[in-house]
Amino acid sequence: MKKLFSLVLLFSLLSQAQQNSVIAGKKNEFRADVLSAVVYSKASLSYERFFDGDFSTGFNINFSNSSKLNDDFDNGYRNNLPKFEFNPYVRYALSKSKSRYYFAELFGSYNGGDYKEIIRLEDENGIGYYTTQKTKYTDFALGGSLGYKMYFKDSIALEFLVGFGSNLTNKAKSPDVISRVGLNLGYRF
Repeated sequence: MKKLFSLVLLFSLLSQAQQNSVIAGKKNEFRADVLSAVVYSKASLSYERFFDGDFSTGFNINFSNSSKLNDDFDNGYRNNLPKFEFNPYVRYALSKSKSRYYFAELFGSYNGGDYKEIIRLEDENGIGYYTTQKTKYTDFALGGSLGYKMYFKDSIALEFLVGFGSNLTNKAKSPDVISRVGLNLGYRF
């Protein structure tokens, strides 16, 4: 019985090592965020480059044109409307397996969109009135994320990611918090 158990364990370790070496040989990955597309009507695409060891780097691009968010913005329920994000990041794998692992991420975010505020103006007779003024904003944020990634058939990636950052330069117009939440499907090659 001990020999059978040892043989099964050895086979399991060898197949895991073989799978890790196949995945480790593939250095590039493209992903699309399914959760953002369904829930937020946001297109979110990512590219990641893997290095030897536990580090990788990449970037994520988001474009948003949600009718719900646009309606909330136009009806005055929110004063800013995020339109785009460019998020470069660096990741560190917290697990030793290459096929299933947890990771930590540090990211930056160049983001922008529309901002709306109510301002007071005066006509030529000195009579004051209020109007809504729309402007554009851009900002830069820093943040961190945690996630879990697994591979199927040595190339198909499934990734879950949760993270938050804070805008730094234009706090009067931009959102205070930038979130990175996603359920990504990808292909590693």
